[in-house]
Amino acid sequence: MELPDTSKTHQPDLMYEVKKKAADELMLNKLENGADSFELRLWAKVEVLNEGQVFVIKKINNQWNCLHYSYLEKSGVMPMNPNDLVKWATDFTIDTFWVNKKHPAANWDGFFKDIEKENIYNLPSQADIKGWKNSVSDGFTYYVEYATKDKYKFYWYNCPDVYENKFKECRQMTNILSVFNREFGLKMGFPEENRFRCMPVK
Repeated sequence: MELPDTSKTHQPDLMYEVKKKAADELMLNKLENGADSFELRLWAKVEVLNEGQVFVIKKINNQWNCLHYSYLEKSGVMPMNPNDLVKWATDFTIDTFWVNKKHPAANWDGFFKDIEKENIYNLPSQADIKGWKNSVSDGFTYYVEYATKDKYKFYWYNCPDVYENKFKECRQMTNILSVFNREFGLKMGFPEENRFRCMPVK
């Protein structure tokens, strides 16, 4: 299993714990246990709203499929505690969601070729990039996770477009999001008329 490096903080990774809670609420299978052959998930979350979505890509009946979940979170009443942000951030339920089956606008071979060109399976979490420091308040956060029969990997990025000129990994992640938008209609963070740009805090 490849998870975000928590050796510096010795605390659970906030993004990973939020992802686990959302997956449980959506009744998705625990990908950490592996997949029959291969499964890829891209999560997208607006930090200031209760909206989220996840694209689940896997083979069903020997055919590639993309299941697109859109969901609404219902936050709890727990006050923010800086000493236990994980407990506060995971204090939500999901009681409303929609599932649609999607197909790539072009074809599956082109989709996989384009995301693999951006090193989607080997990118680190944003916080693990040497020299990276957060300069964004809230914005859009993206989780990537995938599994094979004997491997699981998870990583996350928050507003990677803000840092894409300085860090290659952030540029690669932005390009991956562009592929998902082009092929499946990511929508969140990618309006049709213009790609959303997160604004750094001054």
